[in-house]
Amino acid sequence: MKKGNRDIIIYGLIGFAFLFLQIIGYDLSVGAPIGNIEWTPGYVLRTGMLSLCGGTLFGVLGRLIGRLAVKQRERGNAAKVAEAAEAGTPAEAAGGRKRWVWPVSLGLLLLCWLPCYLAYYPGICAYDATIQTGQIVSGSYNDHHPIAHTLLIAGAMRLGESGFGDSNTGIAMLVFLQMVLLAVAFAGGVTLLYRRGVSGKWLIGLQAFGMFYPFHMYMSVSLIKDVWFSLFFLIQMLALCEMIRRKRTKPDGYDVLFFVASIGMQLFRNNGRYAMLVLAAVLLAAVIFGKTDRKLWLKMLGNCALALVAGSLCLAGLFRVTGAEQGDRREMLSMPIQQLARCMLFHGGVGELEQDDGTMDEASKALINDFLLDEGYRFYRPEISDPVKNHTNTYVVRYRSAEFVGTYLRLLGMYPGDLINAAYAVNAGYFYLGDVTHAVVNQNGRDRGLGYVQTRWVEDELNPRGIYKDSKWEWLHEKLEQWADENAYLKLPLLRYLFVPGIFGWLYLLLAGHLAVGRRYDGFVPLSLVFGYYLTLFLGPVVQLRYLYPLMLVLPFVAVFTLGVKRNNELADE
Repeated sequence: MKKGNRDIIIYGLIGFAFLFLQIIGYDLSVGAPIGNIEWTPGYVLRTGMLSLCGGTLFGVLGRLIGRLAVKQRERGNAAKVAEAAEAGTPAEAAGGRKRWVWPVSLGLLLLCWLPCYLAYYPGICAYDATIQTGQIVSGSYNDHHPIAHTLLIAGAMRLGESGFGDSNTGIAMLVFLQMVLLAVAFAGGVTLLYRRGVSGKWLIGLQAFGMFYPFHMYMSVSLIKDVWFSLFFLIQMLALCEMIRRKRTKPDGYDVLFFVASIGMQLFRNNGRYAMLVLAAVLLAAVIFGKTDRKLWLKMLGNCALALVAGSLCLAGLFRVTGAEQGDRREMLSMPIQQLARCMLFHGGVGELEQDDGTMDEASKALINDFLLDEGYRFYRPEISDPVKNHTNTYVVRYRSAEFVGTYLRLLGMYPGDLINAAYAVNAGYFYLGDVTHAVVNQNGRDRGLGYVQTRWVEDELNPRGIYKDSKWEWLHEKLEQWADENAYLKLPLLRYLFVPGIFGWLYLLLAGHLAVGRRYDGFVPLSLVFGYYLTLFLGPVVQLRYLYPLMLVLPFVAVFTLGVKRNNELADE
């Protein structure tokens, strides 16, 4: 196949998928009370043909833009060679300037994030803070939220009480620490790319992204596990990209960095290990089927396997030390919960919807009623599984597994469209750019702080535990609350798409397409970790920006490594 045709096909497939999923997202978003798609042959044909036409156009445009980019890059490379000849060797040109990059990058990041810290002092104690501090006070731990993060909070509270007389100061110290460490990792990534010869425009854009993208500011001062996971995820990804670039078969400092970060990301999100398993599977395939660099892939696979084992041992140790219990596993059942609830509403004869045709068999209805207690399916909301999940009897899945799986497969055969609709609806925010449920899904019409960034304090529970609001900059606090709680970014023409969750997955897919066009298949190794994490999100209960934050943080670094760093460039490796 000619290269031009191959490029058109690769970009065309991405364009087809994009348009197809946008159409589905729109069609599911209209209609009351629950949007629905009838997957008739006519609907599939119309949607498919429209997507095919749009995808073909996108493929042709992608090919043309790619050719222009190659020519531009070739001219840029020629100019750099000429400049290097005049300035001396690359190492000599860079050596005198590189030492100030990290402190300047770090200082600018903290300068931009510190006002948010002062405004929300001691930090944004929303999301899971109430539950985790409740475990600390009671001394009864479980792993529904990572034990490592709960213990960090416990240590901060005790440090504050013993050293400063109140828990609030300890929480403030912990939040400040996580803000600094996140900035340290971000600045380290900027410095690494600088040392690899990345052009100034890339570095300035990356630095500006860290300084002015509002979600970094909010997340850096939020007392949640996602910040620590994101910190380790970024370090892990930088080390992974650098190991692939260097192609060294003997372990070095980046292998150690990857190993430590891999353990950290497993400790601070329960789904971290599943993303690691996807990475391990891709590395194993590279070892078995790859034609080059097998020793490199084998070394990285061994590192990954050791990190998985070490992470499991660390988690087991935390369980033993704290006497923690396993949390309810119903979170992992979010997808089938949504699918079975939707099937019951549309086919169970329960009279909740006009579209209910009552065609479901009695055995399936009986199992669903055992699984979703108290007619929990009546609480179904397409965009979030929690209302139904709260009525779930996990006993059915655990002890009647064969019956549950059999019923699920039977309903999949009878009502495939409904299961597809339910799966897409709860994940629409990851695909459909017009979806805004991430910004409103938690709002109740009464409380503030439940917008796209949650900032609500449950004061009647946190205050008795010694954690209370003590803003050092109230005016700024009010302004930041308006931006977060009122979802002001949705009012920005075009710029709103820099914030919606769906844009990031498509950018990663375009990056993967670029790698495929250039036959740079080693670049799929770090992307496998990204897409492995995405798979865990697709099985989750709701689309929220905080779940996506690790991928938002890492995207520009992976993109610059892919687009702006030369292969096997050993510049300034010391």
